[in-house]
Amino acid sequence: MKSPSNPEQLVQKLFLQNAAPLRGFIFGLLPDRAAAEDVFQEVFVTVTRRAADFDSSREFLPWVRGISRHKVLEHFRVAGLRPQLFDEGLVEVMASAAEGTQDLWEARRVALANCIEQLAPRARQILELRYAEQPLSPASIAERLAWTVNAVNVALSRARKFLQDCTRLNLRLGGAT
Repeated sequence: MKSPSNPEQLVQKLFLQNAAPLRGFIFGLLPDRAAAEDVFQEVFVTVTRRAADFDSSREFLPWVRGISRHKVLEHFRVAGLRPQLFDEGLVEVMASAAEGTQDLWEARRVALANCIEQLAPRARQILELRYAEQPLSPASIAERLAWTVNAVNVALSRARKFLQDCTRLNLRLGGAT
């Protein structure tokens, strides 16, 4: 895959790759879903505009979280609101606490990837069909594999249980929790 040729493309690509944890971070700070989505979009625009400020030798998520934190606080100021459940100090504490989660999520991602490699080929195939970009229903998987829907559901359940147990064990052995 070709790497982005300009700073705007790079930060937009990184933003999209980190959209889920970033959206969760913003939604955790703003209980109003519509306002959180507006802030999320404002962060995208700001990140694109400030692309030249991003040091690509550093991690992206802490940088974009800092921008997000400022946008959340700006939202409260512009709206003439104070955070309903907590004050600005707590927003700062929550933002700081989120900084340490990146390593944990990366450890979990690596452990899960290792465990997926340990799955039997058929179990991996069923998981790939179920959780693909265009996921298939258990009924569609059953039809494709000439299995019963119940057999597919049992195989999915066993694969999920294996992945859960394997990931926990890998994290424990690796020193993560």
